[in-house]
Amino acid sequence: MEIRIFDWENGEFITRFITYKASNQKYKVHAFEPSGFSFDFPLGEYGAWEFKRGRFVLIEDFIGVIEDIRRNTDANNDMMSISGKDIKGLLAQRIIIPITFSGIQGTAGYDIATGWTDACIKHFWRNNISVNAELNRRFPFIIIGADKNIGTSDDKYMARFEKLSDVTAELANNANVVITSKLVGATPQIEAGTILLDVVLPTMRTYNSDQPLILSLDRQTALQLEHIQEAGGYRNAFYATQSGAQFADETLTMLYVRDGETESANLDRREEHINVSVNTPVAGQEYNEMRRQAVHDMLNYEETNTLSAHANFTHLKYKRDYDVGDFVTVQNKDWGIETDIQITAVEISDDASGRTETMTLGTGEKSYIKQILTEVKNI
Repeated sequence: MEIRIFDWENGEFITRFITYKASNQKYKVHAFEPSGFSFDFPLGEYGAWEFKRGRFVLIEDFIGVIEDIRRNTDANNDMMSISGKDIKGLLAQRIIIPITFSGIQGTAGYDIATGWTDACIKHFWRNNISVNAELNRRFPFIIIGADKNIGTSDDKYMARFEKLSDVTAELANNANVVITSKLVGATPQIEAGTILLDVVLPTMRTYNSDQPLILSLDRQTALQLEHIQEAGGYRNAFYATQSGAQFADETLTMLYVRDGETESANLDRREEHINVSVNTPVAGQEYNEMRRQAVHDMLNYEETNTLSAHANFTHLKYKRDYDVGDFVTVQNKDWGIETDIQITAVEISDDASGRTETMTLGTGEKSYIKQILTEVKNI
């Protein structure tokens, strides 16, 4: 793989070094969470001094920032290991600070975003890394895409000193949208380019789509399937308490269940207490506003029902036949299972054994959920 090292200076990207001599290259792209890259480079090779913390790397179309450099010398070789994060990883360097907060101290309420999901996400981006943020908090090399009205039409999020990356991932995951970053307006040498950070809709490659991708033993696209059903983290009766009251015994607490469900009893009942933040609701609307927040938190207590698939594809290639965020279909007729699931991450590695592309299906974000891995080897 070609690896290109570049800086951002005086409003443009400047290429510092290009090499094909790195080894053990690996990078991962996630649909909405931060991810990263790593590779090795000989210490004695020309250009080794160009690898510096804070510089950008371009590996194929993956853009990252160098964070860690490790140098190792022994009797056989002198190597350095380079690793870092992608552009979504930069969001983890910022917390959401309400616009009303100024200076280095003072009081601050919540920053509230409402509307379509992509508009909510970009509201927090603009307020914390772009035009509405203090100059020292901005990333000048990032431009934010225009609102497209995608995701959930009536989304809402209240944030206060949370990681920008966490809020971005939660909103995107819940609404099934994808966070992307790419170079725009750049020459082949990158100079004068910027990085576009955007929210897009996923591509549907499920059974009934125009270009389906079906993982199945019968179709010989999958070599192994695993079905996991777990209820350890599942809850169905939520006692929601409005936060912010001066005395605990004066707080408003309501019982909620999921839409379309009735209140469970006996062994089927699984209770959870949650705190919800309601920003001065209109009198008489407390119940509805608390429910909106409670329904959002219920997503953290879903029943696990996932599939894993292990396949050897010699005819599929990343970016050509599939991409991060795509929805595909997994089938097993013997189990009576056919489910549509999202490719949430793709990891590309290139070492002495060849190039490997590994897809992750599903979120696997809680300890109760096992990530679904599909290995894709291009021979």
